[in-house]
Amino acid sequence: MAGRFWCPPRKGWVKFNLCGIVYEDEAGCGGVLRDLDGVARAVFSGPVVAKDSIAAEVGAIIIALDMFLAMGWNGKSSLIIELGSKEICCWIENSGLRPWVLLSCFKEIDIRLARIGNVCSAIADKNGNDSAFALAVAGIRRHGMYNAWW
Repeated sequence: MAGRFWCPPRKGWVKFNLCGIVYEDEAGCGGVLRDLDGVARAVFSGPVVAKDSIAAEVGAIIIALDMFLAMGWNGKSSLIIELGSKEICCWIENSGLRPWVLLSCFKEIDIRLARIGNVCSAIADKNGNDSAFALAVAGIRRHGMYNAWW
């Protein structure tokens, strides 16, 4: 049954599972940060300005990176960003492939990635990203952004 559920990060890392969705011209995003033990340490959910799920997920990356920095984990843990889109993972790694309409967003992502240092991106297992997907769906219905960490 490997690969059917959320997989914990290796020691010294935390993992942010992210999701961005668009439904009936409304976009939302959500994310959940977990450690090696699978304990949720941060969540966010809210509406985003986006015309497609790709742009919504790119917006979720910026929010996740901001939360990671605000939590004071920079230098204490490395970060894995787990996404549903292979394209976005590729764009994070290779700036020459990024679509020009998202260049300003990726500039913001690059600034945050440089501050954090050790970050890698990965593709989320389809069945292992349920929490982030549920938060993204809830984000469509919210009037503002909700985020919390503990």
